[in-house]
Amino acid sequence: MSLLPLDGPAVYKSLSVGDSTPVEVKVGASVQSERKIVTIQPIDGIVYYGYDTNLTSSNGTKIFKGQWIQLEVGEMLSIYLISDSGTVDVRITEVA
Repeated sequence: MSLLPLDGPAVYKSLSVGDSTPVEVKVGASVQSERKIVTIQPIDGIVYYGYDTNLTSSNGTKIFKGQWIQLEVGEMLSIYLISDSGTVDVRITEVA
């Protein structure tokens, strides 16, 4: 079995994530076509991720300030973020 390399494109941006409504991880109006990898890094606070809009800080998976994670996730699976408190600056990438 051979692995196929990531050959792009890759897109990135900053998201403002609040503590009241989950924000979908995507660059632009929709998820990148054929995406395979997503990275998430909260710059100035704690966020939580999950896979639907029922996400809260009580049921999501925690990502600490300055930590980054990489998820293998296709374009059909949505990822959402919510902050621990206030608004957090989060950097994301999507790679195909």
